[in-house]
Amino acid sequence: MFSFLFSYAESAIGFLDNFGYFGVFLLSLLDRLTVFLIPAEIVLPAFGILISQGDFSFWSVFIWVTVGNFLGNIALYWIFSSGGRPFLEKYGKYLLISHHDLHHLDNLFIKYGDKLLLFGYLIPTAVRSLVPIPAGLARVNLKKFSIYTLIGSLPLNILYIIAGMKIGDNLGQILSYFDSLNYIVITVLVILIVLYIYRHKIHKHLTHD
Repeated sequence: MFSFLFSYAESAIGFLDNFGYFGVFLLSLLDRLTVFLIPAEIVLPAFGILISQGDFSFWSVFIWVTVGNFLGNIALYWIFSSGGRPFLEKYGKYLLISHHDLHHLDNLFIKYGDKLLLFGYLIPTAVRSLVPIPAGLARVNLKKFSIYTLIGSLPLNILYIIAGMKIGDNLGQILSYFDSLNYIVITVLVILIVLYIYRHKIHKHLTHD
């Protein structure tokens, strides 16, 4: 997987060389909108590398990254709010997602929505890409979602870009770290999914003891 990530990063740099700041915006938008397919751990350090080489300016990249990320998250939120919620209400039982689960998701965001939104974006793995999905399903207030999305996305965006500026041609170092971290997160997610399915098979929801 690491070799694939490295090759992907080189492709991203080549794409940016051809499309300039529009490429920065487009990759940032797709990074959020496609969830896992164009990971920020690759795209944002690639921006930083080109900044260090003098091809782009930091503030221009930062602005376009922020705009692309924000619009991508809003679009993903809207998709799951307008289409995902009705779909799960009608067909969720075939995916082991009941009205009961959706009700508890709503309550979870009512109680802890601010923290979930803010800290979800601060986790340096693929998890941050998932934040708009449950927020959309729970139909979190759009204004609140927008504010926390903008605030929560900034720290890691800056960190990834600066990391790319610092490592220069040694992109493999940072990709190796995030590759390992993503394996850990994916393993945890798989365990949670298996547990979720098991609890539903025995008719006991995760929200109940």
